[in-house]
Amino acid sequence: MLALAGAAGLVLSSFQPWYAKSDPRSVPVADLFRGMSPTRTTSTGMSMFLLLAIAAAIAVLALLVRSRPGLLLAGVVAVVTGVLWVYQKGRELSPLSLDIGDLENGFWNACGGVLVILLALAVLPPKRS
Repeated sequence: MLALAGAAGLVLSSFQPWYAKSDPRSVPVADLFRGMSPTRTTSTGMSMFLLLAIAAAIAVLALLVRSRPGLLLAGVVAVVTGVLWVYQKGRELSPLSLDIGDLENGFWNACGGVLVILLALAVLPPKRS
């Protein structure tokens, strides 16, 4: 149940603002690697939503087959996505700073989803032979 809750948190975070009313569906995946562009346009299928949905899908599949490495991979994909977003958003805002108080519900839901997935990894019972 924990893995499902974490996956749901990741997907839910994609539909909520992370910073200044901007949600992950408006951030192209490419911007996570090359820098945020102020005139970005993207479809939902090529946005950060894609990476968060992939992490959620990996978590659900890993739960179904009781795969600890799969849950770890889901957590890593979600963490890397979040870290890249924070890094690029910080670069975009310079010389201003990205203050922790400016982060909105979506970001915190994604963090919570990752923590719950990692908690599920810790308590996942081993496969029965």
